[in-house]
Amino acid sequence: MKYSYVIIDDDEKAVDDLRAVLKNFPNYYCRGVASDEAAAIDLILEQMPKIIFLEVEVPGIYNDKCGFSLLGELKHYLKELPDIFVLTKTADYAIQAIKNDVSDYILKPTNVGEFRRSLLRYEKKKVDGPETICIKSYGDYRFIEIADVEFLKADNNCTDFFMKNGNKISAFKTLKYFEQTLPENFVRIHNSYIINTNRVSRIHFGKSKCSFKSSEQLVPFSRSYKKNVESIKNVMNRKSVIEF
Repeated sequence: MKYSYVIIDDDEKAVDDLRAVLKNFPNYYCRGVASDEAAAIDLILEQMPKIIFLEVEVPGIYNDKCGFSLLGELKHYLKELPDIFVLTKTADYAIQAIKNDVSDYILKPTNVGEFRRSLLRYEKKKVDGPETICIKSYGDYRFIEIADVEFLKADNNCTDFFMKNGNKISAFKTLKYFEQTLPENFVRIHNSYIINTNRVSRIHFGKSKCSFKSSEQLVPFSRSYKKNVESIKNVMNRKSVIEF
């Protein structure tokens, strides 16, 4: 899995040191560096990275020091923030970091060994992912197993979940919302569909349709999302024992 990141720090040497450390991790690639809060917001909204490496003492336009005000500003524009790694010289901001649910808090100067442990913990959490998803409808909270979802279908501003047992469950969120929040194995293949690639049993390129292990329904994929379907096919081929 690839992880894009940006660095928010006004110390050029610290940035160079961090990028040197990250060269030891080829699945992490840099999307840019910003030295103040205003530039950081523009960079993040333009590049949409998975990770922000944040020096909390960077100059800000909303406070004398950026601190965590950057995260508050980003919430005005993003439904879900990138994962945050705080890198700074002091432990003084640890409580604020906990309150902002950061992925890790690392003291400078950065150490390759410590960084490796931090990233491995992060990757394990991403791979394991959540096991259930909560679908709320007024006062009703329904918890479903993510592994049992075969595909999702857009229905105006709602989304229908189609389960392996044949049930359909409706959620009052858009398909775009779930595209951003579900694990990596959920892939969009059409303006109206997201599929659980772990439940796919067949891809028919001639008919532009996918079928699933339990559901009898066929889900179409569109030309604009064909690259995503090709990627699914390649992953499934690598997992197969033999191809005839």
